[in-house]
Amino acid sequence: MNKRTEKEVLNHKVETTLERVIKKPLFDETCIFSVAARFLGDKWTMIVLVALLERTKRYNELQKQIPTISPKMLAQTLKSLEEWGFISREVYPEIPPRVEYSLTPFGRSLMPTLSVLFDWAIENESKLRKIK
Repeated sequence: MNKRTEKEVLNHKVETTLERVIKKPLFDETCIFSVAARFLGDKWTMIVLVALLERTKRYNELQKQIPTISPKMLAQTLKSLEEWGFISREVYPEIPPRVEYSLTPFGRSLMPTLSVLFDWAIENESKLRKIK
């Protein structure tokens, strides 16, 4: 039996996905791909998810790790991610209150997909830096 290379497996997966996608109206608001693309297309969503992949973090830790995000955008992104079920927010009854954010199992389920995107970005770093 022939062993398929990693590239062949990936190509087969892409072809299978394309076969499913082309049968649907991509710009129809009911298309699940469009829903996912709108969610992932947000500037900060993936960055915050990756920051939380490492471990549970507090708001200030996230702000320090992602210095280019404004406090308002970080708060909005965290709120959206919690509403969508990608992260959980735990408030500890202390003074001052301590709040921690962590990925839910649903949030972690996105990590294999994001890792493929980040691998692609690393492999194409020089080209991507020229685009800026």
